[in-house]
Amino acid sequence: MAGPLFNPAWLAAALLGASATAAGAGIRLPNGPGVNIVYSRCQACHDLQYVRDAKGLSSAQWQSVVTSMQDYGLEISDQDKSTVLKYLITYLGPNPPPAPEETPAAQLDGQTVWNQNCAACHGAQGAGQPGYFPPLAGNSDLFAEQAFPVLVVLNGISGPLTVKGQKYNGSMPALGHLSDDEIAAVVNFVRTSWGRPSGPASFGPVTPKLVARERERPLTALQVHAVREKMLQ
Repeated sequence: MAGPLFNPAWLAAALLGASATAAGAGIRLPNGPGVNIVYSRCQACHDLQYVRDAKGLSSAQWQSVVTSMQDYGLEISDQDKSTVLKYLITYLGPNPPPAPEETPAAQLDGQTVWNQNCAACHGAQGAGQPGYFPPLAGNSDLFAEQAFPVLVVLNGISGPLTVKGQKYNGSMPALGHLSDDEIAAVVNFVRTSWGRPSGPASFGPVTPKLVARERERPLTALQVHAVREKMLQ
């Protein structure tokens, strides 16, 4: 793919045309700054196997791929695009990647996890985007059952939803690459940041232990949707 016959438009079409099955296939990308944006923005449309198989592309080729993906409908800010390109060139380019970087525990908080993985679609204040991404602020799904938001983050969700009177019909990618601590932190952040709807169930904070338990029974995004339907009956 890195040779003279490389066609960035063809690769972009292949990326966008494949189903988002990365989490189910156990696909993991190298850790590094920007990897969370790749997980959260890219695998909603395609299988990350294609990204991993493209390892070795040059800087110019990766830039052509991302630009072509924008032509096919990818919406991404200039800042996020720059971060994604730097990640792809550094960790999936022709040169050996640097040693993985670990985030110090002291820097882990739910808002940081939210900003890096969720805010691009659901908004900095959880307001969502009407018709595209449902709001989490005031969303009663967050409080219907203790573990349900954990299932959504771990496995994604796919299918028709009605949230606060607005209909949605899309897919959220699985973010199971996040650690148990990160998932617990972001769920607790969302539940405590923008108010609770009237009459929700009352329970304590999500713990990493609860996340680990739910991780042991992986579901598909469609199965998570079925759990929601049963939960709301």
